[in-house]
Amino acid sequence: MVAPALEVGERLGATVVNMRFIKPLDAELVLDLARTHGGLVTLEDNALMGGAGSAVLELLQSEGVLAPVLSLGLPDSWLEHMSREEMLASVGLDVAGIMASIKRRFPVESAQSAAA
Repeated sequence: MVAPALEVGERLGATVVNMRFIKPLDAELVLDLARTHGGLVTLEDNALMGGAGSAVLELLQSEGVLAPVLSLGLPDSWLEHMSREEMLASVGLDVAGIMASIKRRFPVESAQSAAA
């Protein structure tokens, strides 16, 4: 998911961090980003429940850091058999879907970033 994240990040002028692994979570980096950015977006081609986004939310909660977080990933439901690209697009995890989700969740920031 790094390639679509980089493309979206470039279009929005956003910081992109490659979370190479979930455990151990780089708590210092996540907390720094949460404190210095207007919001966080986690992106994974895995189930949302119990994934990277959940780990980020749990860390922020345990540290008492209030930050808007948008977690994007696979729903906890049965997905039809199709190619990986088709499946990602069907659940909004292609570039267009990711952009649309971010703009819905962070409308002001997205508009400012897109204009910059």
